Amino acid sequence: MIHFRDAIAKVRTGSHLGAGEVAVLVNELLDGKACGINDTELVRDFLLALHEKGEVAEELVGAARAMRAHMTPIRTETGGGVLLDTCGTGGSGTGTFNISTATAIVVSAGGVPVAKHGNRRATSKTGSADVLSELGVKIESDREVVERTLASLNLCFCFAPKLHPAMRHVAEIRRSIGVPTMFNFLGPLCNPAGATHQLLGAGRSEIQVVLAEALAELGTERAIVVRGDDGQDEVTLDGETTVLEVRPDRSLKRHTWTAASFGLRPAKVDQMQAADPAASAAIIRSILSGEQGPCRDIVVANAAAAFWLVGRQDCLLKGAEFAAEIIDRGIAEEQLRRFAEASGAG
Repeated sequence: MIHFRDAIAKVRTGSHLGAGEVAVLVNELLDGKACGINDTELVRDFLLALHEKGEVAEELVGAARAMRAHMTPIRTETGGGVLLDTCGTGGSGTGTFNISTATAIVVSAGGVPVAKHGNRRATSKTGSADVLSELGVKIESDREVVERTLASLNLCFCFAPKLHPAMRHVAEIRRSIGVPTMFNFLGPLCNPAGATHQLLGAGRSEIQVVLAEALAELGTERAIVVRGDDGQDEVTLDGETTVLEVRPDRSLKRHTWTAASFGLRPAKVDQMQAADPAASAAIIRSILSGEQGPCRDIVVANAAAAFWLVGRQDCLLKGAEFAAEIIDRGIAEEQLRRFAEASGAG
């Protein structure tokens, strides 16, 4: 059986670890067997070595399998149908409001079941959990409440610390490192509700490819991993969005989208800034209440991509029209109100 010292030595030569090797190490870590002072240093060195080498798909697959084995599963009633997650890697540094969270609300209001996986901010100004709290949603609901909201509203929030309790064993180590580690990429690969479809944002081209390959290996039914030319880990309206589609046969197909693909005007990322969760929440409320502008447009674009991904609409233009209609008719705004109420807030 491989040990952390062996893995560190191997990785520092530039060699990649096998999925089975990483699974053994991550299992040991999540079981709490590597919590001593010396072990903590080894784990830190292990994560840093992987970061410096650059993680590959096989390594993320092994880690994801171990992490999935330790998570608290959310039971669903989709009957083998579609279940979408809009969780991305975060940490793009672009300072935008929580686009993927707003997208989840709109898409679920359009009849697509969404299990939004997320956490509090770590490397960004506002995380999905932070903004949902500002929007009145109780993020630390018990599993039964999460399952009930998904069944009744087509929407739930899977709060990572609540549903991945074993991650407490690595929390302090991750904070001490100060750079993104393998665990930053595992959130989108470890949805507690077992999402069948994913709209996953990645800010860097190299990790975009790795995540797409990992999703294919892990058996995701269909996914798109998106990266904007402007650095956004979202579908962007500024320049091109590079898209890697993970297809049911595990093959990858590349697409390139622009604002025109959605019938929208180009917009710069600095028109979508949010300094903190309160500012992000205010933007989302304004979008759902019908305010026009770049912030609304980027949510429409991302929702359109999701509707196309799950087969709800057969092209991006129709997806954008459908998303705009859901917002303009007040359906998405009502969805947020009901979600906050059902989560047990207030």
